[in-house]
Amino acid sequence: MKNLIKNVLLLSTAGLWYGCYYDHPPVIEPPANVSYASDIQPVFDQSCVACHNGNLIPDLRSGNSYDALINNGLVVPLDKSASELYKRVTGAGSLMPPGSPLPQSKVDLIGQWIEDGAKNN
Repeated sequence: MKNLIKNVLLLSTAGLWYGCYYDHPPVIEPPANVSYASDIQPVFDQSCVACHNGNLIPDLRSGNSYDALINNGLVVPLDKSASELYKRVTGAGSLMPPGSPLPQSKVDLIGQWIEDGAKNN
């Protein structure tokens, strides 16, 4: 009988400890800042430059795209909802690229870059 009580107490204590451990959700680190050169320009290179190659505004070729977006007011740093670029890739207005929208992960990346301050990094 003593062994039974000891085992029940041991299992109960272990169950409480195990349960408490999982009562707290894991801490999720915020994503790192998005890099224009490493994350955003490759999206343009893959999906936009075929048309926006200097003959169509904005010029999204590497070396030109950042200035074209910022200087023409197509990106409002820290405010994706006011940024024409974000509106276009989400389909608010003319969807870009036409006929084959960007994957949601790429749209989210562009949105995060804008919300992070649209840095030329």
